[in-house]
Amino acid sequence: MTLEEYRKKFDQVDEQLLELLAARMKISKEIAKYKKQHKFPVQDKRREAEVIDSRISKGKELGLEDQKFITELFKLIMKQSRKSQ
Repeated sequence: MTLEEYRKKFDQVDEQLLELLAARMKISKEIAKYKKQHKFPVQDKRREAEVIDSRISKGKELGLEDQKFITELFKLIMKQSRKSQ
């Protein structure tokens, strides 16, 4: 495989990541409506900790051993979700 072919594969995966992030943000907006209707706070630190823990575990299953990377990634994603809420 050539470098250009590898880069095309990267581009395809990046596009999938963006599509998944867009889907997650759409769900986040739906959650925001629910929270507003039921007078729930935007941030739930216990839930966020559970999410990070479960994503670290899933990452390990998938061969992603860098817990710091997974933690930082999901903290950033959740921060953006809170902004949209």
